[in-house]
Amino acid sequence: DDYLVKPVAIEELMARIRAVSRRPTEMVTPVLQLGRLRFDFESLQAQVEGQALALPRRQLLVLQALALRQGRTVTRSGLEEAVYGFDDDIQSNALDAHISKLRKALQQAGAGVEIHVIRGVGYLLAEA
Repeated sequence: DDYLVKPVAIEELMARIRAVSRRPTEMVTPVLQLGRLRFDFESLQAQVEGQALALPRRQLLVLQALALRQGRTVTRSGLEEAVYGFDDDIQSNALDAHISKLRKALQQAGAGVEIHVIRGVGYLLAEA
């Protein structure tokens, strides 16, 4: 969020580095509790009231990306970046299929959360 124009004075560079290093780092809670869903970011596991959800890895990655920004919209491209690697061949409807299956799994488990589509913007994880 900052830049310097060349040539750079060393004193100015050092002052800006010190200023940036004093900023508090954003802490990510290792576990998200939303509704009856509990998502552990470190182990990449989802539970509903103590019962593990048997989700495929890509659905867990979708859930992780949404949970990290819970209550805020995640763009489609942001989800694709979180789920797919650089060399993956992505089908046009693959993300839609993952989200659809994830929605069903969360609903069947009674997670108390929903994935909302924000038309033209992306997706949002919120308490039901």
